Amino acid sequence: MKRYTRLVSLAILAGLVIALVGIVPVTPVRAAGEQWLVKDRISSGCFSGQTFFEVEFRNLTPGVKYYADTIVKDLAGTVYMDEYFSAIAPGPFDDDWGVFDENDRGLQTGSFPLPAGQVLAMIVTLRDKYQQPLWSTTVHFTCDGEDFGIASIPGCDQFMPISASSVVGTFVLNAPLYWSPGELVQPYTEIPAGNTAWVIGTDPSGWYYKIVWVCNVLYVPRYTMGPNFDAVWNGKPLPTSNGH
Repeated sequence: MKRYTRLVSLAILAGLVIALVGIVPVTPVRAAGEQWLVKDRISSGCFSGQTFFEVEFRNLTPGVKYYADTIVKDLAGTVYMDEYFSAIAPGPFDDDWGVFDENDRGLQTGSFPLPAGQVLAMIVTLRDKYQQPLWSTTVHFTCDGEDFGIASIPGCDQFMPISASSVVGTFVLNAPLYWSPGELVQPYTEIPAGNTAWVIGTDPSGWYYKIVWVCNVLYVPRYTMGPNFDAVWNGKPLPTSNGH
């Protein structure tokens, strides 16, 4: 009799659990692998709103909040566009994206029109509702040209801020890449130990080296680099100034 009573009690409890589970609101499943891709060049021009690119947002979850982060800068670090906003997908996540005179976070240090004939980088970063980066794409372009991308810009090294104080260093450890101190390149990217790169200087905190990598000015943790002991550099110390 006691066993029967215990079984009935368990059955009632199980029924209550099932009933409660049935009334719990279902949280939408978030799409995996959200991306923001730059696919083509639509128009050109050096004034605000003249240069446009074809873009594609992939795997956004309808009804979920995302942040769109657009930086346009030259290869010396002068920022011409600083756009940052949030919206509920699908919202304004269009199939074209323009270069505008925006300064949402106060990062803008240059003014329009954009410098004609000069290589610029557009970095678009998709962020989740917590403003954490999900995906980032970088393209290079000239405002008065028709092409975009690294391969389409010949001789971009000539635009890099390599000064007389810059030194080629060696990576002694795998080095994670940062767009700016504390802001990792997305998707996560490392430079393997053994590679070399121009070192322009350090960031103001002294924790990062500012380097030239694939026609970009990027940052790596200072502990990941050391002198280059080849026949050219012979262990010359790396610069410790801010590289201005």
